Amino acid sequence: MSLKKKLIVATRPSLLAYTQTMQTVELLQKANPDIEFEVKKFSTQGDRVLNRSLTEFGTTGLFVKELEHALLEGEADIAIHSLKDVPSFHPAGLKLVAYPEREDSRDVFLTRDGLSIDDMPQGFVLGTGSPRRRVQLADVRPDANFKDIRGNIDTRMQKLQDGEYDAIILAAAGMNRMSKEFDEEMLIDVDLCIPAIGQGAITIETRDNDPQSIAVVEKVNHKPTELAVLAERAFMAEIEGGCKFPLAAHAVVDGKHLNMIAIVGDLKSGDFIVESIEVPIEVSVAKSAELAQKMKAICQEKGINFYQ
Repeated sequence: MSLKKKLIVATRPSLLAYTQTMQTVELLQKANPDIEFEVKKFSTQGDRVLNRSLTEFGTTGLFVKELEHALLEGEADIAIHSLKDVPSFHPAGLKLVAYPEREDSRDVFLTRDGLSIDDMPQGFVLGTGSPRRRVQLADVRPDANFKDIRGNIDTRMQKLQDGEYDAIILAAAGMNRMSKEFDEEMLIDVDLCIPAIGQGAITIETRDNDPQSIAVVEKVNHKPTELAVLAERAFMAEIEGGCKFPLAAHAVVDGKHLNMIAIVGDLKSGDFIVESIEVPIEVSVAKSAELAQKMKAICQEKGINFYQ
């Protein structure tokens, strides 16, 4: 088999997606100096439809399907995704190969005057379309008025400055990758708002029958990140959830153990449960799936319908 000297990298066209793709390609280039990488943009349904909340879509994979199609059709050799956008089950013939070192996985609370969530006035308008953010932050500020928000980082920050919202929530990873400055005191602690599954992590996908691309991509894998996100995704697969209801899990590798905290909830009632585990790394995936089973049983017992 002749080896390719150039590999085509698929990315979404949004500024954040393209920026983090180029940052990842830089890692790939350093690890594979003899390979040329050509980045090709593919628009996804999630990029094209901006006037609807993500929870209104009756499907998952809004930001990855077109990139995966490009891989399967041979239009690209590698696809780079934000891991939080990747469903727990993906098409036959494809493989998530590598997970570069994770960025900050926390959320950031942004206001015009730097007030914390505790100091915001009664009934303030908080911009977020995320069910898992809404159910957790409503527990902190029950008086908050939640309003859906879409658009890129600059668009959302401009809407905040224009007074359409009193506060917005953004992922710290995206802010950092786009070199957006913010006060570190505005970072929301994981115990207060558990991040989305895979938040802050990138994954690189290839065809499973393409040994050259697999070998190239594997060189930038970060093992602690891989272990953490595989546990989170095992939890997600067992819960069988996506972005339509409050669901979150965050794992951290600590020596030979993995610590994970997770939440499932009911957006309509505001009820939710939080559980955590500390387990040996070698059983972390199985134990994460068991945690999901346990939490589903608790929800059933308490009448928490998190699939609404």
